[in-house]
Amino acid sequence: MPRQILLNNRQRSIESVAWEESNFLLSLRHQVAAKKFRVWLWEQRESIEAVVRHQLGLRRHEACTVLPPDSWIQGGFNLCVLVRVDSRRVVFRCPMAHKLAEHHHPGTVDEKVGCEVAAYFTHVSKRSFFVRAYSAFRRWIHRFLRYPLLSNYRRNVSVPAIDTAYMLMEYIGPETGQMLSCTWPLHRHDTDRRARLYRGMSRIMLSLARIPQPRIGSFRFNTADGTISLSNRPLTCTMMLFENSGTPRTMQTGQLYQNTDGFVSDMLTLYDAHFLHDPHAVRNADDARERMTIRTLLRAVAHHFISTERRDGPFLLQLTDFHQSNVFVDDEWNVTCLMDLEWICALPADMLSVPYWLTGCSIDTIVDDEYATFDEARREFLLIMDEEAGNVPAEHGLCVTSVMRSVWESKGVWFWACLRSINAWLFVFEDHIGKRFGAGGDLVGELKLVSTFWREGVEGLVEAKVREEERYQAELLAVFDDGD
Repeated sequence: MPRQILLNNRQRSIESVAWEESNFLLSLRHQVAAKKFRVWLWEQRESIEAVVRHQLGLRRHEACTVLPPDSWIQGGFNLCVLVRVDSRRVVFRCPMAHKLAEHHHPGTVDEKVGCEVAAYFTHVSKRSFFVRAYSAFRRWIHRFLRYPLLSNYRRNVSVPAIDTAYMLMEYIGPETGQMLSCTWPLHRHDTDRRARLYRGMSRIMLSLARIPQPRIGSFRFNTADGTISLSNRPLTCTMMLFENSGTPRTMQTGQLYQNTDGFVSDMLTLYDAHFLHDPHAVRNADDARERMTIRTLLRAVAHHFISTERRDGPFLLQLTDFHQSNVFVDDEWNVTCLMDLEWICALPADMLSVPYWLTGCSIDTIVDDEYATFDEARREFLLIMDEEAGNVPAEHGLCVTSVMRSVWESKGVWFWACLRSINAWLFVFEDHIGKRFGAGGDLVGELKLVSTFWREGVEGLVEAKVREEERYQAELLAVFDDGD
């Protein structure tokens, strides 16, 4: 079938998408929704300009113009409207509700960004001396009494209204740096640049992990009293991707965890729920049983990878969406900026790991020769991280790099990857976790009877998932036939 469909600026054929792990039809629907949102934002450009003028305190004669949509920047979860203010640019960043499960779980947009923007805030330093003094006194009282951290923000009820959540952000121009992904293929084998990159990344990871957290979760801005507290579920990028596909919610908004065991159990349940909900979860009956077997085995082996010394904490802040397009560097690969911090969570220390993309591979292709190549890069990264650790004193008794090395040696890094990766868990388990227990060859295939212990009525579920896949493939074929 010669016809192709453009998805995210790439031409795709049915042969290229029919057997890939991701749901192509869902991605198409998201693309349509993003285009509609872009059109709507352009229609609201006068309102956007009014909001920016108010938030920045611009005078009437100062220019403020929304730039044309072809200059805007679209990410995985946000659409960034560029606004020219005199001789500079600012970013009016709006969350895309269709990517944040708002339709399935109303309030998720507020959960993600409403903590920072829903009630429209202005910085305290822009207000009168008496307001600033009062706010400073309140912050001192909160620190002294060990209340939740009081922010520097106050409610601003006079800001012009616009029917979308937003963040007004600084525009990162070429004078500051560019995305690492722009020069990654060109310079990733440059030893000096790579060392500078590793040093900058290490500082970020160590700085986040410096202060121990009492629970597993995410920080949230509380609009009622202007405080910031660890009071939200651990909102990871993976969790949001699952929920925006319609996967039933496993962790409720205010749910935190005092130990690793409960968190792991609920994350495995989330993956199970996504498997059941995804219409493109299996390819055939054998594949369904194999995946159910791995889901069963992941629970069976989980206790081997949960450290008894660290299961109750301390928990450490970590980036759960740390990739080349979120890191900005200068020409020499010094890290100058970090973007998209919304997915930072307090997580078990054992989940800290060297980013898998350092050698240009996806996580499910780090095998054989690529495994040795990645291991070399990992060792290089950790040596630099050891050096930086001396400059970032931690307030807990953990040696972060020692934890990262021990988790690698135990193959725990691959178990935790199965709780982060959207669809690579199948391959990661077979290539790495099974081998720790002496599993060779097609052991998972031989253990398909284990799938009967995944849940009751497995045979009926296998048949249902195969029927779902048949309907998915038929709908996919129709889309390419009709061009819808």
